[in-house]
Amino acid sequence: MTSSIDRMRAAWRFFLNGWRDWDQTASFVPSSRFLVDALVQGADLGRARSVVELGTGTGTVTEKLLAAMRPDARLYGVEIDGPLLQATARRLPDPRLVAIHGSAADLAEHLADAGEHGKVDAIVSCLGMSLLPPELRDAIVDSAARVLAPGGVFVQYGYLHAHVIVYSTTRGFSQFHLGRYLGRYFAEQRRQIVVPNIPPAEVLVCRGSLPRDISAAA
Repeated sequence: MTSSIDRMRAAWRFFLNGWRDWDQTASFVPSSRFLVDALVQGADLGRARSVVELGTGTGTVTEKLLAAMRPDARLYGVEIDGPLLQATARRLPDPRLVAIHGSAADLAEHLADAGEHGKVDAIVSCLGMSLLPPELRDAIVDSAARVLAPGGVFVQYGYLHAHVIVYSTTRGFSQFHLGRYLGRYFAEQRRQIVVPNIPPAEVLVCRGSLPRDISAAA
């Protein structure tokens, strides 16, 4: 019963955040199971011992990641909304889940504080990249690329309509091509289209972090 209440409270808070902080959440509702499945499958969790989720939100993706992870793996869930993170952690009392309250732009510091001093095997980002302020978006992806192990994977989703038009409450209308953007930070990409999601989405599975000077100059 408590778990159901936490889930409903989290979903309601996520919905409210969509109205108050549209540029941060980029959605009013959690991802569909089709999009969640694509994110989890892209993370190659069969051999991952250290996994990071950026933007745990209501825990929809978190729960599926835990179900697919190895028994000896650890999941670091990073979320900037403290109450939302607490509700998800209560609903998913898995000892492998380490809840981290803070910005995804400071991954190295957060992971070190949590006792993870090495590189991580997989990062799954549930952040709305198309609407984040450009400086923050760059800081987050650069931070992720820096902590990713050689051969590690970075998984990010985006909405297909962003290629044509994106509306930001602070910057107005623009366009955002996720693949081109992530190409500044990663050498390899694999793209999957998720049509059943609302709105239709794409999932990019990226490998091969580029050196900082190369990505910054691109």
